[in-house]
Amino acid sequence: MRHTGMMQFSRYVVVGILNTAWGYLVIFAFMYGLQWSAEASNVMGDAIGLVTSYALNRTYTFNSRSSKAPEFARFLGIFAIAFGANFAALALLIRVLDVHPGLSQLLAGVVYVGMSYVLNRKFVFRGGLPIQR
Repeated sequence: MRHTGMMQFSRYVVVGILNTAWGYLVIFAFMYGLQWSAEASNVMGDAIGLVTSYALNRTYTFNSRSSKAPEFARFLGIFAIAFGANFAALALLIRVLDVHPGLSQLLAGVVYVGMSYVLNRKFVFRGGLPIQR
């Protein structure tokens, strides 16, 4: 079981890296290709990235077979919780602990990734099948 957890976490990180690259590609395509504003492009990139993240994590990371609509609703809730924890950690690190902003971003990112992985595994993608090697 421990091996499956490490494999899932590794897949979760790979999905995150690929999804981040995809999100930026979408943002820049809307910004420079379609001449949208930076703000509108960012919203579109984040929205597409969120749906892509759900789809990839559902199939590749967690191999879920649960009903999609309630699962996606839980996914959005976990995203909001993890984002809130990320933002709180960032504020604490910068404003209270006086940690360099760049390092704070990285540390807060670790909070987000760790929290979102655990919560997604426990509460969102509960209907997954074991991962095959």
